[in-house]
Amino acid sequence: MKNKSLKKLLNCTFWTGLGFCLISAASLRADTLVTFSVDMGTNIANLTFTPGTDTVSVNGSFAGWGTAVLLVQEGGGTVYTNTVDDTTDANGAVMTYKYINSHAGLPNGGYEGLSDGNNRAVILPSVSGSSLVLPTPFFGDAGAPTFINTVTFKVDMSQQINLGAFTNGGPNASTVTANGTFNNWGTAFVGTLTNDPSIIVTNILPNLTQVVTSNVFTGIFMETNSPYQNMGYKFVANGSYEGTPKLNDGGNRFYTGSNNTPVIMPIVLYNDAPFAPPCTVAFQVDMSLVALTDTNFNPASVTINGDVIAPNGWGGTPCTNDPTAANTNIYTVNVVQTLGQGSTATYQYRYTEKSNGNIMYDHLNGANGGQGNRTFAVPQVSSTNVLVVFNDASYDDYLLQPTPVFFSVNMSNAVEYPSGTFNPDTDNVYVNGEFLGWYAWGGGINPAPAPAGTQMFPQGSTLIYTNTQILPAGTTAEIIYKYGIDPAGANNGPLDDEAGVGDNHERVVRATAFNPYVFPTDTFGYQYVEPYFSVSSNWAGNLTVGPVSGGSVPVTWLGRPGARLQVAGNVTGAWQTIVATDGTNWSIGFSSTNGFVSETNYPTSGTGTFFRLIKQ
Repeated sequence: MKNKSLKKLLNCTFWTGLGFCLISAASLRADTLVTFSVDMGTNIANLTFTPGTDTVSVNGSFAGWGTAVLLVQEGGGTVYTNTVDDTTDANGAVMTYKYINSHAGLPNGGYEGLSDGNNRAVILPSVSGSSLVLPTPFFGDAGAPTFINTVTFKVDMSQQINLGAFTNGGPNASTVTANGTFNNWGTAFVGTLTNDPSIIVTNILPNLTQVVTSNVFTGIFMETNSPYQNMGYKFVANGSYEGTPKLNDGGNRFYTGSNNTPVIMPIVLYNDAPFAPPCTVAFQVDMSLVALTDTNFNPASVTINGDVIAPNGWGGTPCTNDPTAANTNIYTVNVVQTLGQGSTATYQYRYTEKSNGNIMYDHLNGANGGQGNRTFAVPQVSSTNVLVVFNDASYDDYLLQPTPVFFSVNMSNAVEYPSGTFNPDTDNVYVNGEFLGWYAWGGGINPAPAPAGTQMFPQGSTLIYTNTQILPAGTTAEIIYKYGIDPAGANNGPLDDEAGVGDNHERVVRATAFNPYVFPTDTFGYQYVEPYFSVSSNWAGNLTVGPVSGGSVPVTWLGRPGARLQVAGNVTGAWQTIVATDGTNWSIGFSSTNGFVSETNYPTSGTGTFFRLIKQ
């Protein structure tokens, strides 16, 4: 059984000023010489590209989607090309890219628009130092679609049959189709596949037992495409799309269309799931902290969403609790999950708030800034369960009582986003944020007024605007917020004009012993993010140990509720927790650009003293 405990141990260790850091061994160098080329003939014909005046370039994962690489005209023709050494994308992995036309007035900054809305993609050679010459498509796949080709898809459904999720033959036979660019994602015609019993596959189980199957489904379909068009597709079993393949372009499988030549795709495993013995998995989530901190929590709305979670996949399968259990806040998926041993499930929990309908998402280390979905490696056993805490939260990730916090922002020379200048004689300033439920920004036909108490006011004759907010119990210790201007007070509330959408300030309530806790003064338009000591950022405690002086050693750190200093006489010895240093009560230190810095002078002996910061 895999359990996620509420206790987490994070540490940074120092010995009287000397820090230690473990660095993993470097992987082998990625290196592929890639030749790009694109035909601008259609654009030249429709006057959206002028040779000698306009330029075409390529950008992609090979450049971190940073600086595009200029392509050069090949002879006097319409094809433009260049070769790039891709040392970013791993060999054998997917490289994504797009071409860019500099012609004035084009949408999307001149980036080509492709039929499936994704990027172009290619699987790089597995050997470092290889060369790859890409085919030459028309820019935006805008070449005349005069080529009528066939494409053959092949998918092995053995594991789905093995798990009981798919039936091959009989009156209740399951169906599998291919949907993608070739059939306009199922709206042009149904890409139904049929079993070809002549295709034999030998599967090797973990115990080296060989199992022979003939469960490959195939289909040959007509497609009309521009030469070397970017094509995406997925398989659909019983009406449900398979999950995200390991090698994908925007979540889909992909291939490059041909130039009047049939395309025959290799056999792939549905959901990339190899043949393996089944394992029954009970997925469970502990919602105790949600029930404690979110008054809008709707217990009936808890779902698990994932690429192999029956029966609804990412559409969400309900979870229920046991009202007679010792912990009634543990919710279990109410459909038995049968997965292959050795496979990996990607999943996420969600719930909907009662009063506003907001969907709340669970993430790996979500209470501490994490954003990734969860993954679970299915063990080599017949049954198991996996229990996690929603957002991997612990009690000290939240403010468990109303907490006053002092906000301040410098409005000197403040400029609105994307344009406009702050006028202190006529404009008003407000604060907005997660702790306020992100109330509606002003503007529009019928702007809603901001909640009472959210307006900021200048200190005397300065342009420092301040306000004290009472953060409600249940707010996370990491505070995400933003300021906004109400020009001439016309909206009775702020516009979202400090920075782009989602570009916020992030600060930490490091000590709850203060009334109020004072945030450093922000600068309007400069979205500062403080370090936040957590599972995903154990460096962010900024633990610093100075030289010994007078029998003691100075120690400073960026605290937070639940973070405590520990001390030991040697690195392998017993660690003593200094309970008083917890951010819920420690108040000795000084202010900094990152908020309150905890400080102590710890008595030490000549043999040295080790320190570390933990969160538990």
